[in-house]
Amino acid sequence: MKKRIIIATTAFLFLLTAVLSPPLTQADFLIKSKKHSDALVIMGQQQKPEKDEIGATWLAKDKMRRDEGEERTTVVRYDTKKIYVIDHTKKTYSEIELPIDMEALVPEQAKQILQTMEVSASVSDTGETQTIQDWKCTKYLVEISMSMMGMAMPIKMDIWTSKDLGIDLKAYEKFSTEMLALNPMFKDLVEEMKKMEGYPVLTKFSMTVMGSEQKFEEQVTSVDKTDAPAGTYDLPEGYTEIAFNPLEQGR
Repeated sequence: MKKRIIIATTAFLFLLTAVLSPPLTQADFLIKSKKHSDALVIMGQQQKPEKDEIGATWLAKDKMRRDEGEERTTVVRYDTKKIYVIDHTKKTYSEIELPIDMEALVPEQAKQILQTMEVSASVSDTGETQTIQDWKCTKYLVEISMSMMGMAMPIKMDIWTSKDLGIDLKAYEKFSTEMLALNPMFKDLVEEMKKMEGYPVLTKFSMTVMGSEQKFEEQVTSVDKTDAPAGTYDLPEGYTEIAFNPLEQGR
């Protein structure tokens, strides 16, 4: 009887301690990727050179940071209800309030330009599966029909997603929706993208502009659970704030 009382008392104290003690800090996830863009040549003139770079995404419960190579960073912070779009080449940043009010963000001149654009999008599950590295992936087809002043610019993406990366997928989906909403051209894509389940492990993108095709590919190379360095989700010092330009985001 005494032994049972001791066991019951110990169990009770353990549960009480677990309830009253603050939860342990959860480490963030660092997702690295390799990215390749083909050269873009329009009417015989090279608009963009071929490019290889490394991408990195930090994911926490209420924060996310995505580095597009060394040039650009986007930070989403639900704790402060802010999004920061940072340009490291110009040492500037734009601050956007959450929830996003695109109507307020887009200047009148840009609204006139956007009114000349027609965009529709669809996302479909192809049913194809494949193991990429150690992750079981499902293939989705994303098709975007975009035209501006009668000029068609079709976009196609093959996206292989996985639920096996060990990350908080609900948090990621919430963050990615906010980032996609920053591009006014893709407002119809926001709901469609919710059809995809999992994290994009491999993305193959192609866009046709004036008869020339632009190709881009990004593949996740590693996923690590680790503490983010101090300042990861903060603005860099010495940068100048500028107004957010949705058309620049679209570009």
